Amino acid sequence: MKQFFKEYWLFILAIGYIILPVDLVPDAIPFLGGLDDSTLVILGLIRQYLEYKKGKEGGV
Repeated sequence: MKQFFKEYWLFILAIGYIILPVDLVPDAIPFLGGLDDSTLVILGLIRQYLEYKKGKEGGV
């Protein structure tokens, strides 16, 4: 279980940020409200992809 959280902590944090009603930028602002939410999810996915590619290149 610790390994799971170690690998996916950023993605879990991003999902929690989207679910919680507290935002850095309120969703009532047309474009910027959704942009901060989606940015965190995209950063989490990019991090996972880069770790996957690093592991694949290492022969793991």
